[in-house]
Amino acid sequence: MDSSLFSFRIAIKMLSTLSLIAMVVTIAINSVKISQGNEQIQANQLETLTHILISQASLSANDKIVEQDQEKLLKLANQLAQDDLVVDATIYDAEGVKLAASDNAKSVREMLGLDTPLQTARIGKQQLIEPVIRDKNVIGFVRVTFETGKLTAFSDHYYRKSDRYMYTMVGLSFIAGMLIVLIFRRKPNKRKGDNLLLKDMQQETR
Repeated sequence: MDSSLFSFRIAIKMLSTLSLIAMVVTIAINSVKISQGNEQIQANQLETLTHILISQASLSANDKIVEQDQEKLLKLANQLAQDDLVVDATIYDAEGVKLAASDNAKSVREMLGLDTPLQTARIGKQQLIEPVIRDKNVIGFVRVTFETGKLTAFSDHYYRKSDRYMYTMVGLSFIAGMLIVLIFRRKPNKRKGDNLLLKDMQQETR
């Protein structure tokens, strides 16, 4: 009876230990998935925002390219570059000839960092080129360089803060579980047996 009860207790402890390990592993995996999901959401937001901005720039350049209005094209390029998220903007015709560029605009080669070691000049920047279409024909292109660091600064701060909160809660949950185990752990019952030495002394005095 005692042997079977002892085996049952061991089995329960082993099952509890395995369950605890499984829960910890599951929490860790889910935490990583949440973090990766946040990064994917951030990438999607960046892609959507940049696409909207350059699409609007393409629409604005449409009539100006047709009219060959150099002054208006230059004004448009500088207006685009005034945005805190934009490094520079350049407008080309259908043949790729530059029509206008914002002040201090750099060439594609310079922005891609092709002449710098490990292309360090392109770090933190993203270039997008959008065709300008008129009557289903490409009449030009708009190239805009974005500061990806600024684009993601707010969301990156939010997601990093969210990750810290999540890992803090995971750690607190683990500590809380350990404290619960310590609080409700049963103390081993010490069976009080007869004190043989005291019993012998009592018999001798009789």
